[in-house]
Amino acid sequence: MAPGARTIGRVLEMIRAEFPDISVSKLRYLEAEGLISPDRQQPSGYRRFSERDVERLLYVLRAQRDRYLPLKVIREELEAIDRGEDPVTVQEAPPAEQAQPEPRPGPSRNGQPAQPGKLLTRRQVLQESALGEASFIHLERLRLVAPRHGSQLYGREAVAVATAAKRLANYGMDLRQLKVIQQAAIAEAALVEQVLEPFRRRNGAPADTVADVYRVVLQAHAALLHGQING
Repeated sequence: MAPGARTIGRVLEMIRAEFPDISVSKLRYLEAEGLISPDRQQPSGYRRFSERDVERLLYVLRAQRDRYLPLKVIREELEAIDRGEDPVTVQEAPPAEQAQPEPRPGPSRNGQPAQPGKLLTRRQVLQESALGEASFIHLERLRLVAPRHGSQLYGREAVAVATAAKRLANYGMDLRQLKVIQQAAIAEAALVEQVLEPFRRRNGAPADTVADVYRVVLQAHAALLHGQING
């Protein structure tokens, strides 16, 4: 084994504190998508991760978690880094449109965990999502995206919704049909608020409790959706 090389199990141990839901299957999927390339030229055939492999893996996972980037965009960023270039999607905006920092992570005014990262201008949302101006205006009219309360800047969720809208439109889904997903999200948020209410009445729900409840609900949602599709 090369000096500093790590097994897949060791890599999972290293990053699980930051990514508690990480799994072997997730790493294999990212490898199959060409985003990470651990060494498999070993007599045993097992994967071995160098320090650079781990750094690349963390870059991918953080881009998904913090910036809601699709794999295609993350791949383009990695290719730019490999060429010695700065990825367009992470370059700083011009001073006139510099995004303002968000508050520290914690419950927002509606109880949801605040999203990490910076608030974005409208132009930055359009650039990152690659959604056309007309379609974005349509999303705003449908109230599927909106600036953060009291500002003209958008959270990362706006990029995620706009990106999803563009990709689903490629499959023939009308933007108005995203209201179905929004209604499900509203119902799920109400359920979480009901679950957290006893905590708030006592001493207030800790930020990590709020985040964990939302994470578990999202996992249940994904599993139930998978069951509906494949059942």
